[in-house]
Amino acid sequence: MKLPLNWLKDYIDPKLKTEELAHRLVMAGWEVEAVETVGEEVVLELEITPNRSDCLNVLGLAREISAITGKRVQYPKVKSYKPTADKISISIEDKKDCSRYIGTLIKNVTVADSPGNLQVRVNSLGLRPISNAVDVTNFVLMEIGQPLHVFDYDKLTGGKIIVRRAKQGEKIITIDGIERVLDPTVLVIADEVKPVAIAGIMGGKDTEVTLSTKNVLLESAHFDMALIRRSSRKLGLRSDSSYRFERNVDWQGVLAGADRATDLLLNLTGGQLAARTDAAFVTKTPVKPIQIIPEQIETLLGLKVSLAQVKRILTSLDFKVSVKADKLTVNPPSFRSDIKETVDLIEEVARTIGFDHLPTSLPQIKAKNLTVDDHPRRVKKTLRQALMACGVDEVVTVSMTNAKDLNKCLQKDLKQVRVLNPLTVDQELMRPSLLSVFMPVVIGNFNRGQKNLRVFEIAKTYSPQGEKTTLGLLLTGSRYQDWRLSRKEQMEYSDIKGVLENCFCALGVDVSFEKQGQMSLDESDGSILTVKGEAIGCAGKLNKAILSNWDIKHQDVYFAEIDLEKVFALPAKSVHYKPLAEFPAVIRDVSLAVKKEIPYGAIEKLCRSKGGSILVDVQFIEQYLGDKIQPGYKGLVFSCLYQSNTKTLREEEVHKAHQSIIQAITGEFGAILR
Repeated sequence: MKLPLNWLKDYIDPKLKTEELAHRLVMAGWEVEAVETVGEEVVLELEITPNRSDCLNVLGLAREISAITGKRVQYPKVKSYKPTADKISISIEDKKDCSRYIGTLIKNVTVADSPGNLQVRVNSLGLRPISNAVDVTNFVLMEIGQPLHVFDYDKLTGGKIIVRRAKQGEKIITIDGIERVLDPTVLVIADEVKPVAIAGIMGGKDTEVTLSTKNVLLESAHFDMALIRRSSRKLGLRSDSSYRFERNVDWQGVLAGADRATDLLLNLTGGQLAARTDAAFVTKTPVKPIQIIPEQIETLLGLKVSLAQVKRILTSLDFKVSVKADKLTVNPPSFRSDIKETVDLIEEVARTIGFDHLPTSLPQIKAKNLTVDDHPRRVKKTLRQALMACGVDEVVTVSMTNAKDLNKCLQKDLKQVRVLNPLTVDQELMRPSLLSVFMPVVIGNFNRGQKNLRVFEIAKTYSPQGEKTTLGLLLTGSRYQDWRLSRKEQMEYSDIKGVLENCFCALGVDVSFEKQGQMSLDESDGSILTVKGEAIGCAGKLNKAILSNWDIKHQDVYFAEIDLEKVFALPAKSVHYKPLAEFPAVIRDVSLAVKKEIPYGAIEKLCRSKGGSILVDVQFIEQYLGDKIQPGYKGLVFSCLYQSNTKTLREEEVHKAHQSIIQAITGEFGAILR
């Protein structure tokens, strides 16, 4: 909003230098973006917030300056014009689209150049003077904020005004000379046969006022702000009028604008008032009075103010204020629709006094012991450290996904939470699982030549029952990045299982891997993770159908998803350190052939149960699946480490424990020693 200072002085002289006035406005909450000179006129350019459409005019800002400086505003004297017996034909098809339309017919006008002082005012706003009739509408728009338009009345077919929605494919040439195609989402002003203006935005070329115009019809109206905003964006057309209608023009200001413009038109064009019709529909409920006491202001601002001071400030802003028993009852003016509660009035007091005059103090913070469960944070920190120690990188994905990606991951049956107003179609759902957001990460890396991935994320997943913290882990590609190796070993199920075992070992949680089918996982390489019989997640190789849906060929992808809410519920286990053994260890290797379906964990568990207290570790060294092993079997080599903390072990003690393990493995699993 441009504020010419000489124009401002027609209503109020703040008796301040330009720099001081700009500073006072800034301290009252108005951003002064620039100070420029137009001819001999000094102009302040202010940024007006969308909720303060009442200040998109010179008188509105004069009112603000009056409150800041204590100077009174001298409002222009305007004659009041009532509706006449002679009526103008005005038809409004939808009262929501147009709640008020005042049409004023002035006959026998002389359209000519505007007088010099009016041209100076129009020029100071960066507008081009056109004629006395048109310049009056621009002047009143900038003076009091009411958009207006003048039609050449003789060019209106049938002499009628019809406010309606445009018909599909209907066309109009606006005053900028551009033909625009309309549809029913756009509100127009029409005569009997055609649109003559786009309501609230721009008039039409066919009915514009020219030097030959003899009779003018002045329009002052109130249009729906949302409708004007949508139409302006749809047509790519903005004007000073649409800018104000989008921010809500004062319903009662429609009459004030019509009276001010009528007065000026009669004086400048020499015309006579022939008819006026006010088609008004009161649809707005009156604002309820707001009560305020000085103690409320002191509580929020830390500033003591008197009732008289508060009354003066609010009265200068055109609020109606009454005082009774140390309490103020305030009625906001119609143009202040942003004032709804007591805190809004307190803000007005603070602004007017000036933010630089408010006392500054540090907030008082009272110490209070709060019971905070720090266990989840420690669990997540431990998991991150364990995963990064295993060479896994952390990723951050978007919390939203879409039905298409869920279908590609065979997860369309998962219960979903839909976003009401998604920014894009790809973000229509809150993710019920991390798999649907991990796969785009995989594809993005594959497309850039990165085939070897080890990634994890600890994040929220969502369902209608609520949100929960989840660990997602994905491995694919080669096991090691070593250029010296001639053959790259590919990831296997044991890799993702080993990473998870390291994680739960760091947490001190005993987890079991049980072979069970999952829709997203391959039947041969998939497990359910359980703790004390309760399932906490799954891990394994992704189903081939999923890989096919994502166009992943010749490469396996391993994925795990753990419900960390169930892990948080587990009791925290303290870590106890024990000293290193002082006595030597004895290692015995075992080489055997065992059926392929027997898991390594079962063999290790049996070894530990039969090895007694002196068996301290079992380490798998090698697996063989070549042609020298019988079908259906796998060759395994593992080591058993025996050690005591109190003595050096004798050969017979180690032999007895080791033989017990060998007999158990061959007896229970049918293993064959090699």
